[in-house]
Parts: sequence; C-alpha cells; structure tokens
Amino acid sequence: AKPTIASEVQRALDLVQLGTLGGRRPHQLSGGQRQRVALARAIVTRPRVLLLDEPLGALDKALRVDMQIELKRIQREIGITTIFVTHDQEEALTMSDRIGILRDGRLVQEGPPEEIYDRPKSEFAATFLGDANIFRGETTGAGIRLPDGTAIAARAGATLAAGARASCAVRPERIRIAADGDGVDQA
Repeated sequence: AKPTIASEVQRALDLVQLGTLGGRRPHQLSGGQRQRVALARAIVTRPRVLLLDEPLGALDKALRVDMQIELKRIQREIGITTIFVTHDQEEALTMSDRIGILRDGRLVQEGPPEEIYDRPKSEFAATFLGDANIFRGETTGAGIRLPDGTAIAARAGATLAAGARASCAVRPERIRIAADGDGVDQA
C-alpha cells in the first residue's frame, strides 16, 4: 500500500506543479505554493466532487489570477466536478461554466455566466452580478414607460402584457446615446 500512497501523492503534486517540492515544510513555501498543496491534498483521493470554499480569498490580485488559470487547467485535466464558492463577481464569471445565485439560502437563478449576466431573471440577480441601472415602470409594445412618462426601448426577457408593471435592468456598457431619429428604437 505504501508505494501506491507515495505514487498517488507524487501524482497530485505533479498535477499542481509542485512535484519537486514534496519534501518541503509549509513555512518553506510561498502563499501560492501553499494553496497548491491544499489543492493536491484535496484531489489526492480522487473524489467525484471537489468543494472549494473561497479558495483564493487570501491571495493578492496577481496571484489570484494565476491560480484561477491553474485551477481551471487542473479541473479540466482531471475532469472533476467542482463547486467553487466565491463572493467575488469577477472570479465567478471567470471560473464558472455555470453559476448559481443564492439569496437567503434559496437559489434565485442558475445557468451559464453569460446568460445570468445578459438575462437576469430578477432585480436581485441583475444587481448581484455586475453593475446595472434599474428602471421601474409599465411595459409598452417596445419597452418600458417610466412614471415620469419617459420611454425606454428594451427587449423583454419575459412575455408581459402592455401596461404590466416591470423592471428594466440596463448594464452601463450597453447604454447607447443618440440624437432623435439616429437609429435608436423608440418605445
């Protein structure tokens, strides 16, 4: 059994690119190397699911980015289902194939990062993931009319009857400003 244990430990260390540092003590390793040791310990037994709870939270920005790339490489290489818990929105978007947004312990939306960002199902999801300006009003045929009468052209994420109360989330990078009649749809 000992040769098997030693070979599995070496395999895990090689996977996290620490194969030559197996004899070192934790205080002899950098923060990023310690993070890799923790990952090697978690994967050495070849679990079916890997839970990582805020694994990069204590690292500086540059090291976090490096470790994000490394974690994705390792996850793909060993093909393990990974649940990655983070409160960092950028990290969630970068690391995930699918994202789940929780509110008060309940799942409010789940899906690919692009879908959740581009088509949030609630104000909470829209404002939780990225910046969003929220406009509330009544639906029209082509968008939403605000209480002051301002009309905003928008595509509905759901089928809503004209005059229904609705919210419109607008991402700052998607705002277009144009003169009247300059190709902006009228609501």
